[in-house]
Amino acid sequence: MLSSLLVATTLQIGPFFEKGPDSFAFRPFVSCEAETTDVLWPFFTKHRDWWRCCFIAYYAEHPDSRGYGFSLLPFWFSGSYQEKGAYAALFPLYGRHPNIMGVYDLEFTAWPLWMRYKMPRGREWLETESVFFPVFSRRSDGAWSAWPVYGVNFQRESVHRYVAWPFVTWASYSSDRDTSGAGYSWMLWPLWGKVKRERESQTMILPPFFSFAEAYCSVRASRGNSAPSFRIRAPWPFFEYESSADRSRVSVFPLYEKIADYQVSDGNVSSSVMRFGWRLVEIYDDEIRIFPFWASGRSHMRFWPIWETEENDGVERTKVLSLLPIRWAPQVARNWAKFWTFYERESTSRHTDHSLFWGLVKWRSEK
Repeated sequence: MLSSLLVATTLQIGPFFEKGPDSFAFRPFVSCEAETTDVLWPFFTKHRDWWRCCFIAYYAEHPDSRGYGFSLLPFWFSGSYQEKGAYAALFPLYGRHPNIMGVYDLEFTAWPLWMRYKMPRGREWLETESVFFPVFSRRSDGAWSAWPVYGVNFQRESVHRYVAWPFVTWASYSSDRDTSGAGYSWMLWPLWGKVKRERESQTMILPPFFSFAEAYCSVRASRGNSAPSFRIRAPWPFFEYESSADRSRVSVFPLYEKIADYQVSDGNVSSSVMRFGWRLVEIYDDEIRIFPFWASGRSHMRFWPIWETEENDGVERTKVLSLLPIRWAPQVARNWAKFWTFYERESTSRHTDHSLFWGLVKWRSEK
């Protein structure tokens, strides 16, 4: 094997300073890579069209709508959208916001005294107005609630009601194509519950601890198997078993879990995973994880906190030490990982480049 001194393409002074073709770092104060700049991360991060400070102050441009958004969590929100104009909100006093936390066109005054918002439902928008949230509310489709005394809610082909929530709830379902068909459900919590529909039945005892659910599966029927899918919980969350056309699962929490996904076309297993000790040990088809000490797959291997090896685009990269217990966090790699990475190696089909003690010693091994 031929070894030669490696001519560095990156200027590096210990873990503190690094200057490459498309990167710069003066750790731990600042680092720049491509379109991302960190200052005393996680204090401040700036990307192409957004910046964040202390995970509290956040600013983002919206090129598609020619607008911007600024927030100072959890109190101040402001910005503009081309189609909706400027907006501002001082929580909980007064304000409006076009899209936040999954709701649209939100308006509020002295929250929770009053608020109004929209939510998408298929091709239409449903508007909800609430007074003394979550006590009184009414929706544009006729649903209303005086929680927890009484409420009625409409969802697709079903009508849901409650009295003294959560103790008494019931629902009626019309015939439909996509879900479980016509029928009814009710629950007297925490004693008993029942679901009876065209393609689904379920019995619950001391819900949610004990239940047996059975459903007709049109996919299995198309393959000549009319057996229903089913799920057993006895008691939840300690024991669960379920089987369907595309999935089977058995769980003895927190000791053991096995999940298998099936190909709909022929019923063969497409992927599977076994877990032991909740998620401490996970065995996938192409990877084994023992958190946080070991992870190995087709293109990576990690033995925490000693070393980490990963292959990408024909280049295998190895680092010693690797103190981060998770597989990859680019922010930590840019700003902090160099302080504990004493040895690095990059290997291609032609040669292997070695770097020891932050580049103080470098050499190349030809293959």
